Amino acid sequence: MPEATSHLGLYRTGLTSPQHRRHITVARSAIVQDTLEILRGNASRRSKHHFLFIGPRGIGKTHLLSLIEDEIADDSDLAAQYVVARFPEESHRTLSFADFLLGLCKILRDELEDEPAWGEIYDRLHTEEDDSVIVDSLVPALRNENRAHKRTVLVMLENLNEVFTNQIKKQKDIASLRKFFMDDNRCLLIATAPLHFDAVTDVGQPFYDFFDTQILENLSEQGTLDLIRLNLEWEKQQDLLDEFDSLRPRLLALYRMTGGNPRLIVMLYELLAHDSVTAVQQQLQLLLDRITPFYQGRMRDLPAQERAVLETMACMRDQEKTPAAIARQMRQSPQQTSSLLKRLSKSHYLRSMPHPKDKRSRLYTIREGFFDIWLAMNLSRGARRRLPFLLEFFNLFYPSFEAREQKRAELRQRLTDSPDADAEQALDYFSEVGTPEEKGATKLSLAGHYAGQGDAEQARQYLREAAPLALDSVGTWIVRHADGEASTNYLTELQEMIECWDLHRSGDLEALAERLVKLGESLTYRTYSEAKLGFLRDHLEHVTDVKQRIELTLRIAKLLYDLARWNEAETQLDAAMQEAKRLDDPRTTAIVLNELAQLLQATNRLDEAEPLMRRALAIDEESYGADHPTVAIRLNNLAQLLKATNRLAEAEPLMRRALAIDEESYGADHPDVARDLNNLAQLLKATNRLDEAEPLMRRALAILGTSLGDEHPDTATVRENYTLLLA
Repeated sequence: MPEATSHLGLYRTGLTSPQHRRHITVARSAIVQDTLEILRGNASRRSKHHFLFIGPRGIGKTHLLSLIEDEIADDSDLAAQYVVARFPEESHRTLSFADFLLGLCKILRDELEDEPAWGEIYDRLHTEEDDSVIVDSLVPALRNENRAHKRTVLVMLENLNEVFTNQIKKQKDIASLRKFFMDDNRCLLIATAPLHFDAVTDVGQPFYDFFDTQILENLSEQGTLDLIRLNLEWEKQQDLLDEFDSLRPRLLALYRMTGGNPRLIVMLYELLAHDSVTAVQQQLQLLLDRITPFYQGRMRDLPAQERAVLETMACMRDQEKTPAAIARQMRQSPQQTSSLLKRLSKSHYLRSMPHPKDKRSRLYTIREGFFDIWLAMNLSRGARRRLPFLLEFFNLFYPSFEAREQKRAELRQRLTDSPDADAEQALDYFSEVGTPEEKGATKLSLAGHYAGQGDAEQARQYLREAAPLALDSVGTWIVRHADGEASTNYLTELQEMIECWDLHRSGDLEALAERLVKLGESLTYRTYSEAKLGFLRDHLEHVTDVKQRIELTLRIAKLLYDLARWNEAETQLDAAMQEAKRLDDPRTTAIVLNELAQLLQATNRLDEAEPLMRRALAIDEESYGADHPTVAIRLNNLAQLLKATNRLAEAEPLMRRALAIDEESYGADHPDVARDLNNLAQLLKATNRLDEAEPLMRRALAILGTSLGDEHPDTATVRENYTLLLA
């Protein structure tokens, strides 16, 4: 019976059954049968035929070893002649020849339960510090036991390049390992590696010319189709099998995208058959993390110019990679770029093909699919969230607007019925596929979904991503006014706004009108202020100019002040002050000092506010001169603070000086002069000098009525003050 879920384990030992592995094997049967025939002939010979299978990550090396192991287990003659001792795929403990022997002993202990001697030897030696004791004990034991049982131990060792290059450092140990396999110890080695390496290609190394080396190639177009079809058969995906011929063009596009790499094909099969985006992304990221040291080494082996070509190509995700296009990205001549491309092609980093539209040009791609993906992910932080490989899958597999919309509708329905991570992840990828209008609509839809779940950060993220895209006027309004730091009530309003937008786009005008009425009743000043805060904070993260950062921080503090969130406002002002110190600009420092003093005054911390105001005044007098309008503002602010502490005698000369400056700067009929007159009149009233106050206030009212109009709020305030004065 097919396993319920086997998908991503197809090329990892222990995660699929032998029957499953055998059923879905493509293009490897001949290699398996040839290997088995050699093993049959090798069993009774003293000199052994050792194998090394070379191919890049994902080519199916582990799968191939599993197939060989399966066939030996099913063949009674081979099973009687061979014991398979398979080391773990990622075995980091083998640092010497003695470590190898101990590892082999441990495997035999676990595999040969009817031979207790292996357990006894391992228990005695696994903590032994003297390598020579381990070697002198285990080599004879292996030789004698194998002869006694008339068998050969078939050692399977993956990533041999890692063992020889980074783990076993002493040439003496590597030479001892070769001698062990060359002597009549009845042990045979089948190893794998992702590429040729010095330990087997350098004539001066012990393992030179030791192996029968075979190169595993990527699958052909037909092999790719067969692999997907066989998986569908195994899992009884009859609906997809019925439409397999119609899927053929898309699957061939996937072949070109993967280069025929079996691991990548299996991952795409997972998306095709199960929509399991989450599992695919996790497995792909894990795999890429594990091979990072390997690819870092490959990059270090290349000259700087060739490394730059590979990185440039990895960044050109949605562009044709012609020599001319690559040259433009690298800012160098086409001749220089062509020379580099030819060198990289000759060393098998790149492959090229004639341009289908322009036969005189060629298109280049990075030969290894995993290498291409690894480069893209290391060059872009964003690529870790949305893997370029999966984005390309969605672009290729859903090429038409109709196909994309049908899939989006299906995924949205899944979110509505029973939300799951795969539907969310798939919609996230669809928010980067298609026209700008499609992307914007999908991002707003996801923002509404996460708002409904109470996830403010995710909702904000999609609103930010939607902001630069092609939205209609209603969508643009939502993005501008709905990206805030939000309470649950606010998130509900955001969800309602996006639902309203969906109605607007669907043409259901009656329902739209009803929703608009409801929104009009619920949206508040707080909603808009929170929205502004969200955008300003987001923008602040991307601003590097110190003066601009200070200006933005002051705007954020002002909004927080207006919302009576004084502690948060003070934190922002403290941050602005630190930035101002870095800038070393006296005028900017005075502005920040004044804003902080105003906040302290509003929170009744007058003793702390006064020295800041005096310092700001002194800075501006030094910077602008004693008669500048900015100095008048500082004088007025300090006078108001002195008045609040009942130091009216100290406040009055400051107010009169501010009035004189503004009259000289703006003229006698300016609104700022009216403000100064009103302030001074209020102080005179407080000292019971009503006869002096009345003409000043009357003059202020006349100025404001003429310049701002009788209905302006400032005019109304002074009119009310004048009425109270006359009363």
